[in-house]
Amino acid sequence: MQEQARLAYLEAMGVTNWVPRQALQDVPPRLPYSLPVLAAPAEADIAIESASATAPASSRVVSDIATPAPAPAAARAAAVVQQLRAGKTSEAPLPVVELPAAEALVPKAPAIEPFYLQLWLSGPCALLTEAPEPGMESATPAFHLLQDILRAVGLPPRPRLLADFRWPLSRNPQLDRSAAAAHRGLLAFMQGRLEEHECVSLGCFGPATGLLVESDLSALDQLLGRDVALENLPAAWFAPDLEVLLRSPAGKAALWAQLRRIKSRWQGQV
Repeated sequence: MQEQARLAYLEAMGVTNWVPRQALQDVPPRLPYSLPVLAAPAEADIAIESASATAPASSRVVSDIATPAPAPAAARAAAVVQQLRAGKTSEAPLPVVELPAAEALVPKAPAIEPFYLQLWLSGPCALLTEAPEPGMESATPAFHLLQDILRAVGLPPRPRLLADFRWPLSRNPQLDRSAAAAHRGLLAFMQGRLEEHECVSLGCFGPATGLLVESDLSALDQLLGRDVALENLPAAWFAPDLEVLLRSPAGKAALWAQLRRIKSRWQGQV
């Protein structure tokens, strides 16, 4: 195989080749390697084979015993030496190898920012709130606002913390951290935690809670003020983050109008 052909094969297989720019010192020149083409069988050999084919079987047996067959390796080596001396070398064409086309890499979905959610129970109503870190169950302004909201709509003002959800679920960077994976994980988390509780309503505070419905982060803002039916979950209503509501009187007014419309779901069950 010629050097150019070898380099072409290595390049097709994705192997990086390093070739010196200048000739190295004290290195003998590299001779091109080629496979010689063996000469065709001699006419005498053809005549002997044809004669032996037409001769009787008994005579063929005797001739085979009397004349030993020449060593094939020695005869082939002698033919090669003669061709090299005569300079009758010919290069056989290299077969064209078609490598399979590389499959197009599927772009990986971008990972979303980590978030932390807390699941609360207040009578027949479940509450999913977004928090920066664990600790909202203590005396914080956001928790006091949540208590005021529950008291205003006739729910027990001291909710019970049921579970929490942190995304990503694992620190392994090889796992899928896209919005679609977060949607599936959060939905399975909610279905598992509320399976044994009779809840008639689900309140969601914060943009990350919108992953219960949508895996498209650009559509999460459209869920504010809406009621959405979820699979194997009570009907959910979405509101801004509690920290945002603390500084937004207009947001509190819009939430109160929404709660006056839907509080009939749990009235009479508290």
